[in-house]
Amino acid sequence: MSIQHPKTLVLMVLCTVLLVGMPARYGYSMSQVKSWVNKVRPNTFPDMESAGQADAQEKALQARKPETLTETERQLLLNLMERKRQLDERDTVLNQREEQLRALRDNIQRQVSELKRLQGDIEASMEAKKAQDAENLKKVVTLYNSMDPKKSAEKFQTLEPKVAVQILMGMNQRKAAALLQELSPDHAKRITEEIVRKSPPGN
Repeated sequence: MSIQHPKTLVLMVLCTVLLVGMPARYGYSMSQVKSWVNKVRPNTFPDMESAGQADAQEKALQARKPETLTETERQLLLNLMERKRQLDERDTVLNQREEQLRALRDNIQRQVSELKRLQGDIEASMEAKKAQDAENLKKVVTLYNSMDPKKSAEKFQTLEPKVAVQILMGMNQRKAAALLQELSPDHAKRITEEIVRKSPPGN
């Protein structure tokens, strides 16, 4: 303990001695004296300060002790706990369903992407086939243009009308007219009718 005011300290010590030496009828105990001195000059008797702090802490703990619940309060608490358990279970189920829906959505998106890819491949294949067919038709037309009309007519007799029409429409008009003249009347009629069906309206 630091001594900043010697006179005050001496006075306090004298008061303490006098009070302690008084007869018991005055009713002053040592703890009371120390308590008074601590009030005038704090920390003069640290043991009294610690005891006071302990008493204050004990009182605070006693004040924080929960009161006994009534039956109604206890039942209400149980109901709230049961409700919380039900909500937790519901949240768990909802989270599981959400995860399943997310997985299903991802699977559908993958399938859609795969179908789009297949569609693109099919369209590309069809375009390639059309180009190849057009190239082959061009070669056949060139071949028929270079042939004698009578020989061309003999081969035309074995072709399907649709194929024959495609070849005839790609040929030189003069060569095509000569070829039609060499065909039988029935075959020429069928090919002519097919050409009319394929021709756009107004032509």
